[in-house]
Amino acid sequence: MINKELAENVTSAIKSCELEGFIYTKEEQKIFAKIASGEISTSEARELFKRMF
Repeated sequence: MINKELAENVTSAIKSCELEGFIYTKEEQKIFAKIASGEISTSEARELFKRMF
């Protein structure tokens, strides 16, 4: 079950950064989608992002 508030918060954060000119890769977008759907936690996402760089 998708937590609507979490999904809205993730979308808002992404859009805010995009307004500042940041462009997310497809891989990053997939991770954000997993956060928004509740599939992974922000801590898990942080670890995935660390491994990307």
